[in-house]
Amino acid sequence: MNLTERYQLIVAAILFSIVSATALPLHAEGPKNVYVSFADCVLPQVAEGGGWSTRITLVNMDDAPATFTLRFYHTDGQPWPIALKGLGTFSVWTGTIPLGASLFLETPGTASSTTSGWAYLDTYDRIGGMAVFKTTSLPTHDAEAVVPLANEFDDQFYIPFDNRNGYVTSLAFVNPYEYWSVSVTLEFRDAAGNRVLLDKITLTALNHMAFETTNRYPETIGKNGVIEFTVGTWGVPALGLLFNPRGSFTSVHALSR
Repeated sequence: MNLTERYQLIVAAILFSIVSATALPLHAEGPKNVYVSFADCVLPQVAEGGGWSTRITLVNMDDAPATFTLRFYHTDGQPWPIALKGLGTFSVWTGTIPLGASLFLETPGTASSTTSGWAYLDTYDRIGGMAVFKTTSLPTHDAEAVVPLANEFDDQFYIPFDNRNGYVTSLAFVNPYEYWSVSVTLEFRDAAGNRVLLDKITLTALNHMAFETTNRYPETIGKNGVIEFTVGTWGVPALGLLFNPRGSFTSVHALSR
C-alpha cells in the first residue's frame, strides 16, 4: 500500500468516526477496550532464535473475509525471510482471514542466535492484531509478554521506564516509511519531571532500533520516570519491555498524546 492509499484510508476512518459519534444517542458510551484503527499496522519488534520466538495473532474485525500482506524486515530495512511454523520461510506472507476468524503465525525459536527486526501489516480491511514474545532461555522458567500492533502515524507519545533495583527497560521503534528518514527526539524525565537526558536519533527508511536503555543511556540507571518521544515528520511506532532481575519481562505500551 503506498502513502496516498494509506492516507485515503486514514481520512475515511476519521470521517466515519465523526459521523458515527454524531449519530450516537446522548446516553451512549464511546469505544471500550482496545480500539483498532486502520493505522494500527506495525509490529515494532520481532525476535527469533536464541531462545526467543514471536507469535502473531491477526483477527478479522470486518464484515467480510479480510485479505492482508504481512511483510518482515531486518533491522536495516532489508526483507527478512523468517520461518513460520507449519508454513515455511517467507519475507512476505499473503493470506485471507475468513469472516469471524483469526490467524496465528509463530516463529519456531530454534535458531542458535537471536535475530530481531519488525513487521508491517498491509491491508484494506479491518484487521486487529497483537504479538506474544516468548523466551525459553531462563534457567527456571519461560517468560512471555503481549504487545498490540502500533500506529504508524504516532508522532508524540510517552513510554514509562524503570531502571531501579536491577530492573531494565528496553525499547524498540521503527521508521515504517520506504522513501525518507525520520528524526526522533527522546527526552527522559525522572518521576518528579526533571530532565535526565535528551537525545536525537535519525532513522533511515525502514530502519529499526532496539536496545536496553541502561546500556545506551547509563545516566538512567537507578531512575524511573517517562520517555517522551517527539517525531519530526510522520510517525515512529514503538514499544517498551520491562525486565526484572530474574529475567521475566512485561510489555510497556506507548501512551499517545
